[in-house]
Amino acid sequence: MRILLMYEPSEAHRAALQAAAPQAEIVYATNEAMARAHIRRADVVLGNRYFLQSIAFAEKLQWMQSGSSGVDLILKSGQIPPSLQITSAKGVYDEEIAEHTLALIFALFRQLHLFRDDQQRKTWHRCLLPKLAQSHVLILGWGGIGRAIGGKLSALGAIVHAAVRTPRASPGVFLYGPETWSAILPKMDLLIAALPLTAATRHIVSRPILQKLPPHAYFVNVGRGETVDEQALLEQIRSHQLQGAALDVFGEEPLPESHPFWQEERILITPHVARSLERSSWQWEPLFVENLRRFYVGEPLLNRVDRQSGY
Repeated sequence: MRILLMYEPSEAHRAALQAAAPQAEIVYATNEAMARAHIRRADVVLGNRYFLQSIAFAEKLQWMQSGSSGVDLILKSGQIPPSLQITSAKGVYDEEIAEHTLALIFALFRQLHLFRDDQQRKTWHRCLLPKLAQSHVLILGWGGIGRAIGGKLSALGAIVHAAVRTPRASPGVFLYGPETWSAILPKMDLLIAALPLTAATRHIVSRPILQKLPPHAYFVNVGRGETVDEQALLEQIRSHQLQGAALDVFGEEPLPESHPFWQEERILITPHVARSLERSSWQWEPLFVENLRRFYVGEPLLNRVDRQSGY
């Protein structure tokens, strides 16, 4: 069995992988040429980098483990054979993304980015600011990231609502199915999108959805940029039908310098850093080791991607 790593492992990580699959040959790639050469006889690929550039050269690949929670880029590439198992890093970055989401929310509610600009203009004024406690928040996407965000918001006194595909018990949270969640938008103070990108979620935050929110409401997106109609969002904010937005993801990344979002002071932008850059050791290393152990002994893999649902 050949295991191809799309990254250079530390000695400790490589030893852990070898212990999980004692008889396997472990190789790694640090550029596209190496990836294309090694993947030809590889049974397993661990890691995203160079994968799409080299998949066409694979002859016996059985399983690919992604280092990302979202796998939309892989699935929509059209290069993935039906027999190939794909697993994601779902769950690895939930708490980190939830922390970044809280930072965005606090900045919006307390208008930190706007006060900075006022100080540059040498002005000084106090104003009425909304409070997160007792605010009504609707979270779209009740997976690990959504639940992590919801737990932190509940602890801070917010009243949390969530949209789910199948309503189920979740103490302290009001859950709504696909046909009912949009009806509560007029009562919301904040809408958060923490969604994967699938055929069902593309532009799910549409113009009609945004128009149902009250003018004092805010919008935050930490899922995928293409789940939102960005032009509609911009128009709602410019027309003062929404108070503001904080966005970490965009339909086009990097966000072009000419994009009108940069010119709207009530849109707070971060450059897809809710999951920040890492240095070895990576947070997904324990997942990679455990899934390799499972694959080696024939046990079910964790975080197996459902091609039909897209995650």
